[in-house]
Order: sequence, then structure tokens, then C-alpha cells
Amino acid sequence: MKVYKTWDAFMVEQLREHGDVGGYLDAVIEEYQIHRNLDIIQLALQYIVEAQGGISELTKKIDIEPQVLSEVLDNTRTPNIHTLRTVLNAWGCCLPSDILESVNPCI
Repeated sequence: MKVYKTWDAFMVEQLREHGDVGGYLDAVIEEYQIHRNLDIIQLALQYIVEAQGGISELTKKIDIEPQVLSEVLDNTRTPNIHTLRTVLNAWGCCLPSDILESVNPCI
């Protein structure tokens, strides 16, 4: 059995090995709907980006500046709905319409 130093390392390894990003994000979005805590989504995005090769790999897939994505992932910038939607769409996920209707465009 492999021993991990941190929970973060475990999550990144699981996402890297199993690759079920869509299922993981669906679960994260459900958690967000319950708790309305954006940190849940930002942490999940950090895990996924690291598991899939980092910011440079993701920015190759989507039309977003690496600096903007880096700030979103580092919690130094609150993402707006457009940025969050763009990042989630890169993995084939989307925000449910009830979230989009109930949040400020700059969540």
C-alpha cells in the first residue's frame, strides 16, 4: 500500500491514475450547491490541474491567460462565472443553471 505525505498528494495521484475528472467535478459541484463555498471548487481545480500536467497544459486546451488561471488556483483572485465556466468546460463539465441564476457574476 502506498503511503502519501498529504491529502493533496493523494487526491492528485488518484485523479492522475483514474482520470475521472468529470465525475469528481460533478461531486464537487454538488458539495458547492450544499455549502455555497467557492473554496471547494477552487481546491478541486488545483488538484485537477496538477494531476493533468499543470497550468501550461491546461492553458493549451482553453482560451485563458496562464496568469489569470494561476491567480484563480492560488485563491488570489476570485474567479468570475465566465472563467469558471471556461475551465470546467475544458473537462466536459458545466455549472448547473440553478447556480448560474443564484450567484453574482463575479463569485
